[in-house]
Amino acid sequence: MSSYWKAFVNPLEETLRRLISFVPRFFIAALLFLLFYGLAWLIRRILRRPLERVPHLPLTIRILIARSAYIMTLLLGFMVALSAANVDVTTVLASLGVAGFALGFAFKDILENFIAGILLLFSRPFEVGDQVTLGSYEGTVTDIEIRITTLRTYDDQKVAIPNSHIYTNPVVNHTTHGRRRYMIAFDTSLTADAQQVEQEALDAATEHSDVLKEPAPFIRIAGVDSGNDVLSWHLFYWAAPTKAVEVKTVSEILERIKARLYDAGVPTPTATSATILQRRGSAQKNSHSE
Repeated sequence: MSSYWKAFVNPLEETLRRLISFVPRFFIAALLFLLFYGLAWLIRRILRRPLERVPHLPLTIRILIARSAYIMTLLLGFMVALSAANVDVTTVLASLGVAGFALGFAFKDILENFIAGILLLFSRPFEVGDQVTLGSYEGTVTDIEIRITTLRTYDDQKVAIPNSHIYTNPVVNHTTHGRRRYMIAFDTSLTADAQQVEQEALDAATEHSDVLKEPAPFIRIAGVDSGNDVLSWHLFYWAAPTKAVEVKTVSEILERIKARLYDAGVPTPTATSATILQRRGSAQKNSHSE
C-alpha cells in the first residue's frame, strides 16, 4: 500500500472507528435524557396535589414551583446525557456561558418576557380565572406561563400577551373583590324633573336581583346639550364580575328605566326616543286591554 493511500485511508478508518464507538454512547445518552424527561413530567404532575394542600399558597406560586422543578430536572437530564456520551460537561458549560452572553443580546425580548413572567408570578396582580383588562384586550385569564399570559376574550378568542408588555403597562383586575361596577347611559329632555329621573332609574336598578345592594347604585348627570334638548345620565351599579351578568343586567335595567320613565311621563329628548316609548306604551295598553 502506497504512502499516499495510507495517508487517505488511515484518518478515514480512525473516524469510522470513533463514530462506531460513539453510536452506543449516543443511544445510551438519548435513553437517559428520555428517562429524565419522563421523570420531569412526573415530578411536575406529582407536585400539584401536595402544593394544593398548602394553605394560602397562591396558584401562581404553585405554577412557578412545579415548572421550575420540571426545568431543573430537564437540565440535570441533559448534563447526565452529555456525561454518558463522554462529552466534557465543564467545557460545555463554559461554552454555554460565553454563548449565553452573546445570545442574551440576540434574544433580549425573550429574556425580558421570562424575567417579567417570574415577577408576575410573585407579585400576583391577577390569578388564573380572573377577568382583566390587559392593554386593549379584556377577558378571562386561562394560563400564566413564564413567557406569556393567555387570555380568553369575551368573543371566545385566544390571546397570548408577552409578559414584559403586561409588567410595564397598567393591569385592571375586575374580579379582585368578587364584584364589578357597570354603567348604563341614557338621555332625557332638559325639561325632565331631575329628582324624578334619579328616583325612577335607581328603583329600576335596585329592584334587579343581580344588582348588589352594597355598594348601592348611584346616578349622575353626564352632560347637557341645550341645542338638542338632551340631558345625559350615567347610572352606576355593582354586580357579579362576568360578561353574561353585564349583558343581562344592562339590557334588563335599561328596559326597566325606559318603561318607568314612560309611565311617569318623563319627556324624552328626541322624536325617535318618543316614538319608541310611545310604541312601547301602546303595546302595554293593548296587552292590558286584552
